[in-house]
Amino acid sequence: MVVRLLGIGDLLSAIVVVLLHYDLIGWRVGLVFVAYLLIKGWLFREDLNSILDIFCGLYMFVMLFGLTTIISWVVAIYLFQKAVFSLA
Repeated sequence: MVVRLLGIGDLLSAIVVVLLHYDLIGWRVGLVFVAYLLIKGWLFREDLNSILDIFCGLYMFVMLFGLTTIISWVVAIYLFQKAVFSLA
């Protein structure tokens, strides 16, 4: 059950990355998912995927200031595939 909840959180984070990329969502919602990824990455920090979650959270934080690059798509695809694997 917890794995499915974390998968749903990753799926929502991927959606928020895409929405931030196109500037369709406010910074407050983005900040919530930044905190989600950073906290989740910190709690499970021994795993490589959790370290990547921390980097995704940091990149999303930078996106809040308007910096969007091709890395946004890499982060969104990474979070989406993580969500698919944890929900399958």
